[in-house]
Amino acid sequence: MNAELTAVGLGPGDPELITLKGLRAVQAADVIFAPQSRDGDASIALRIATPWIDPSRQEVVTLPLPMTRDSSQLRPAWQAAAEVMAATLGAERRGVYLLLGDPLLYGTFFYLWRELRVCAPTLPVKVIPGVTSFAAAAAAAGMPLAMADERLIVLPASYETDAAALQRLLAEFATVVLMKAGAAAPSIRTALEQLGLLDHALYAERVGLEGEFITRDLRTLDPHHRPYLSLIIVRRGEVL
Repeated sequence: MNAELTAVGLGPGDPELITLKGLRAVQAADVIFAPQSRDGDASIALRIATPWIDPSRQEVVTLPLPMTRDSSQLRPAWQAAAEVMAATLGAERRGVYLLLGDPLLYGTFFYLWRELRVCAPTLPVKVIPGVTSFAAAAAAAGMPLAMADERLIVLPASYETDAAALQRLLAEFATVVLMKAGAAAPSIRTALEQLGLLDHALYAERVGLEGEFITRDLRTLDPHHRPYLSLIIVRRGEVL
């Protein structure tokens, strides 16, 4: 059997939201790869998948990756991780790369994949999608994301934080999903208050993980010091 790699989206955090296809890929793998921040924090993705990993027959490899936007640090880290993966898989082993959410939605896997195509151009790579955190948050709150002919947009929160930007977006889209909202939460809350939309927003953090917090009451929410794994959904359409 030839070596292959499968990126598995584990969903937002709840182990029961792993797809059957993703679960089977994890169980069939010879090697489990998981990203780990360089500050030593345990891999959340690895913790989610642990119940289905058999250490007696599966090798677990954590890949140190920096949490930064600095390309001068990121590119070498992706290159090093890709080289480790290619060497570990060799010619015959099957591997999975674990990550939260969906691999191709604001995920880091694409950057790793790009480096793998350089150092291991013949390695087959597959992607198994995962449940997104905003879909899980909307389901938990009973908030529709889009209906009929409504339009939805998903954006990184740090780029759309002022009232003018949100107003433009909400003029075109019924629902605006702002991902990774932690540091931007104070600015977003101020913008929503200026637009009179505090009652049309949902805030969620650590969806599916220990410490999950989901609320529609942004009026009393302290927006400061919210975690990286957080999001805000703003909807001007109908809600229950």
